[in-house]
Amino acid sequence: MYARNQLLVTHKFREYLLSALLMSSAVSLATVVDSIIVGRLLGSVALSAVGLTAPLIYGLNLLHLLFSVGGLTTASIVKGRRDHKTADQLFTVSLITGLVCLTLYALVILLLAEPLSAALAQGNAFLQEQVRSYLTPLVLAGIPLTFSFSLAQFHRVDGNPRASAVVALTANAVNLVLDYVLIRFANMGIAGAGLSTTLGYLAGAVLVLPYLFSKKRSFHFVRPGKKLRSRLGNVIRVGLPKGLNQGTSLLRATVLNTLIMATLGSPGMAAMAVCINALAITAIFITSSTDAMLPIVGTLYGEGDALGMRATAKTASRVILLASSLMAAFFLAWPRLVGGWFGIVSPQDLDVMVPALRMFALSLPFYSINILLQNFYTTTGHEKIASFMATLDGFIFVVLFAFILVRVDLRLFWLCYLFSELATLTFALLAGRRLRRKEPLTGILLLKEKDAGALWEVSIPAEVEAAVGVSEQVIAFGRQNALPPVLSNRIAVAIEEMAVNTAIHGKAKNRNTRLDIRVRLTDDQVIISLRDNGIPFDPSLAPKQEESSLAYGGIEIARRIANKFEYSHHLGFNATVLAFDRSTCADVHGV
Repeated sequence: MYARNQLLVTHKFREYLLSALLMSSAVSLATVVDSIIVGRLLGSVALSAVGLTAPLIYGLNLLHLLFSVGGLTTASIVKGRRDHKTADQLFTVSLITGLVCLTLYALVILLLAEPLSAALAQGNAFLQEQVRSYLTPLVLAGIPLTFSFSLAQFHRVDGNPRASAVVALTANAVNLVLDYVLIRFANMGIAGAGLSTTLGYLAGAVLVLPYLFSKKRSFHFVRPGKKLRSRLGNVIRVGLPKGLNQGTSLLRATVLNTLIMATLGSPGMAAMAVCINALAITAIFITSSTDAMLPIVGTLYGEGDALGMRATAKTASRVILLASSLMAAFFLAWPRLVGGWFGIVSPQDLDVMVPALRMFALSLPFYSINILLQNFYTTTGHEKIASFMATLDGFIFVVLFAFILVRVDLRLFWLCYLFSELATLTFALLAGRRLRRKEPLTGILLLKEKDAGALWEVSIPAEVEAAVGVSEQVIAFGRQNALPPVLSNRIAVAIEEMAVNTAIHGKAKNRNTRLDIRVRLTDDQVIISLRDNGIPFDPSLAPKQEESSLAYGGIEIARRIANKFEYSHHLGFNATVLAFDRSTCADVHGV
């Protein structure tokens, strides 16, 4: 009857997936619709110009993701360890450093706009002017982007999963409306497309301001002091694989765009733009799943909950594999329809685009697996493997296969993406196999076989009857592991009283409230972790004098007999940790 299940974790993933899906849809579809508007209103040459700016946009995204993902993930991990001071330092360092770096990046691009545009257009004067006009206002978008989206992500982890979705939806809705208005009615041409993106993110920045001044947020600006270098290093180390995806994409786009312009010309660049947008559509599901997974896995990793991490990754993998396979099938079946969305209608352009999209689509399911593994490894302490995967897949393999295939048959160029994904996945499997031989790790996720010390886990509904029955199981667990009877009884009492408190005061009216309980033995302590999805309630702040109430009296008992009592509210969960010293077995306070 009493066993651990993953309902609490999987329900949380689904809750976060919905908001992440809305956010990813807003971002990816905005990119796609942006290209559709440019292609239909300004033609395929303007669409090619948008594609040529990709290296510099990847550079912008590199800096944004390096600090936003690095800060969010590291803060989630230390939150799982109840280290709120370090979480505040990571929040501060990631946000401020990201803003500074993106401001400097924008200034450099603006100063070098002319020579950069000439280099990207490779001597085509008309394309050069199109690239410069689009790039100049667009590069300023990085500043409001990192401010609004980074804060929204922290707001989401703070228990408001809709925050990031609202910011993204608003920012990109403004972007798309202004896109059409500035191009069609203000006659701003391709510059209007770049300006509308920047103004859209400014609108998102306005929306996130209330969180910045909210007294309820758990992340605060603090002075990192002497810890600045250490905290910045942590953020960069964890954010590097995500940033490398953009950094290698920058290099890849530079090399492949040059190769395409030299061999396939403008039709090849138009085909590349369609393929990039096909990836953006598929990324709606891939990015939303990994974004929903990251803070949950980060928190569970901080808590040492391997079972929860595995369940979260399994749920995410099902979503992305199904979605990427369906999208690949769609692109294989109807490439002309997709090309028509972007104004690709001439026979010359279609002859290049149709086979290109079909070959590119074959890579999508394998791409989704690699991205999932990269994000999981980044969060669970295997950053080196994740960084190697990002570098190999993002640049080395794809460029290597591109040059090989061009020599074999120019028409096979687009298979370089499929071969790159397969080679990267092979590397991950071999690297994991080698690591498992050295360390006690299991499976492709490379999780520890078991926690240090004995572990007992259970999931129960927030009901008094279920809470009362748990104590017998805890006493039996203590007996099996040779705990002193006094200590076993004390632990059982604490768990029962805390579970009863959740059943009475924590149940949400419109939610199936559940409670996960973990008891872990170390050499020195017995550590109890309780997690529920009920109404936010801090038992450590309950009045100590009100012992006439069953719930408050139970909390008072648990506080008095535990050597450590900590509470936090994270990811929308009430999380309480109690620790008992194994060396202290005598009665405390008469219990």
